Amino acid sequence: MSSTCFRHLGCAVFLLCMAGCSPRFNWREVAPPSTPLRASMPCKPEIAARTVPLDGGPVEMHLAGCDAGGATFVIGWAPVPAPRLGAVLGAWQDSTLQLAGIPAGPDAPAGRGFVPAGGAALPQSVRLAATGRAPDGAPLPLQAAWFAAVGTEAGGAQALFAAVYRTPEAADASETFFSGLRLR
Repeated sequence: MSSTCFRHLGCAVFLLCMAGCSPRFNWREVAPPSTPLRASMPCKPEIAARTVPLDGGPVEMHLAGCDAGGATFVIGWAPVPAPRLGAVLGAWQDSTLQLAGIPAGPDAPAGRGFVPAGGAALPQSVRLAATGRAPDGAPLPLQAAWFAAVGTEAGGAQALFAAVYRTPEAADASETFFSGLRLR
């Protein structure tokens, strides 16, 4: 082989090694402003906010999300009056499930209680896993949790959300994400 071939081969091996060293999951703590929610996310999230109708009234919903390892990781928060927390969480669950093509309301998949330390124990505070349909008809695995915080430093009550859309390439990534959720 000529020295030019070795040089190209060396460059190709270097680039492949660099690609192999690139972390699929670059875990970091995310502490969005105006919420007590803290999350361990596998990538740097983009944050968006908009007002949506939930439980018959407007709710200012904030979402932070990013894609890593073949999945989308999302956290969300919405300040709401404490008396509306349960109803807003229920409406947020129904909306999320319907958008993912999963039956909502009384036909929704069963979840289990999910209350991170410092969270409010409400019947609507749940975590579930189900498979819906993406807009293109492909299966869409979803793991999601809805929970609440009351009397926060950030000012009153908040409805909170976390989700992983699609199955991450690393088997433990979803559990790392959900176990990293906490309230300050």
